[in-house]
Amino acid sequence: MNTFESRKVSLLLVFILSLVFISCGGNESETGRPDISDIRTFTTQEIFSMSEVDSIYFSHLGYQSVVLENGNIAIPDREIPNITIINEDGELQKVIREGRGPGEILDAYQFTKNTGSYIYTYDQHNDKLIEYDENFDLVREIIPPNYEATSLLKAYPTKLDGKLIFELMSMEFLRNEEKEREIILIQYDSETESYGEEKILKAQPYARFIEDGQSRGAGLIPYSYGNLTAHNIEDKTLFTFDTATNLIAEIDADFDTVRTITVNLPTEEISSTERDSMETAYDDLRWNTLKDVLPKVKASVNNMIYHKGEFWMESNILGETEMWLVLNTQGQITRVVHFPKDSMLMHISDEHLGVRLDDVTFALFTNPRSEVR
Repeated sequence: MNTFESRKVSLLLVFILSLVFISCGGNESETGRPDISDIRTFTTQEIFSMSEVDSIYFSHLGYQSVVLENGNIAIPDREIPNITIINEDGELQKVIREGRGPGEILDAYQFTKNTGSYIYTYDQHNDKLIEYDENFDLVREIIPPNYEATSLLKAYPTKLDGKLIFELMSMEFLRNEEKEREIILIQYDSETESYGEEKILKAQPYARFIEDGQSRGAGLIPYSYGNLTAHNIEDKTLFTFDTATNLIAEIDADFDTVRTITVNLPTEEISSTERDSMETAYDDLRWNTLKDVLPKVKASVNNMIYHKGEFWMESNILGETEMWLVLNTQGQITRVVHFPKDSMLMHISDEHLGVRLDDVTFALFTNPRSEVR
């Protein structure tokens, strides 16, 4: 729907056409999806890659790495399991070992960072939130009380002392067919060990696999719409992006909206080539379930990372590389960055980019800022 704003300028009334939404939930310009052909394009260059360090052989890398204040890099492995800390030359500095003792981990694979250089990670199998300092020494462990039928994903620091925002994934949809998959943002007071207000966001939907009337599990519907979150470390706020809209919202610890940012991102329909590829890759039960619930038009992006005034968004546009769009805080695409096909961006720093090339290979790539296509 079109909306108009009016302003009185030199006694004249000026009407501004602001937003146009397409029926599938995304947005287009009048001439179709935005043209990014004239935007600066970069292809990242590998600095080094590694599948082992000293006697440690990677087995199943996690989804995020993190750069410490001293420049070292922490890399999680979910199968060994451990957290390996290397320096920028790939040399081993420290290992957080498997175990149930203080500071030890069994399944920690994502990180959030505080302005005080502290690192948070949630260990699902030990059911504890661990806080490490800038040297990855243990600061404290938090055992949050269970919250309904949810799984804790991340903990975000806020400006309020002792107050965190937890990002939870509701599992109720697995038991109740009338429930949709949801992300729950909830306030947590680590001093009183109590929960506060919550905010519900729609997550990317899962499809249930039914065989002979029995549930055989569920799987994410590819290219589907849902909410993405990213932490603003400097301001200790949280960005949420509902990919069914063209708005990014920044919220504070009380879930009040600080600002909204309008974006216009390229998107496309799922091609017959992609459908054929999925049919080949999936077993019959999975494909027969998913083929009728795939969206006609893809969500524009499926991942979002915020770093020092820029949004890095992984595009769903089909290509020979993994394409990330870099946006400023006005919502403008300023750069297009290409990574190797099927890779995963794990961290962003001013000097380099951490990349998961496959299950067992971690790499550092350049963060290109001056190379023009």
